[in-house]
Amino acid sequence: MSRNDITIRETGGLNSVPTDRWVVAAGTPPTIKAGEPCKQNATADENVILLVDDDLTVATDNAMAGVAAVDSSEVAATAGYVDVYCPLPGVKWEIKATTASTVDSQSEIDALIGQLQAMDLISSVFTMNTAATASTNAFLIVGGDPDRSTVLFRIRPDACSFGRASV
Repeated sequence: MSRNDITIRETGGLNSVPTDRWVVAAGTPPTIKAGEPCKQNATADENVILLVDDDLTVATDNAMAGVAAVDSSEVAATAGYVDVYCPLPGVKWEIKATTASTVDSQSEIDALIGQLQAMDLISSVFTMNTAATASTNAFLIVGGDPDRSTVLFRIRPDACSFGRASV
């Protein structure tokens, strides 16, 4: 995987985005690198894993934990930790589009604003699939930068463990 696929563009009025520490199962380190999105491994599980291709679908996929602030610390035989930026509603994130030509003009970006999209994982790089609009997707497009072929997005609260209804 690669570092800094996702960056923080705005902190939502906070001085810094808070982090939570999650457990990462034993494995080949680092499983999660800074700037990569992760989700709970299972419902109410303390372990996090990376998102997969065409993730995240609200109420179908496991809850989003956030975006890694640092590389995870697990080793082959021992679980480790990763500090994850909390996916708070006011935080604005930036990521490259899967297909640069779909966001290389401001009018193309403007047409995406308000759409809910999914992330792609292609060749170990996370990007935003700007052709995957669905009402159950977790990532709300709120802008972009045509010169850098990036989109700005927010993470839906109901895609996260703190925003889901518990019974």
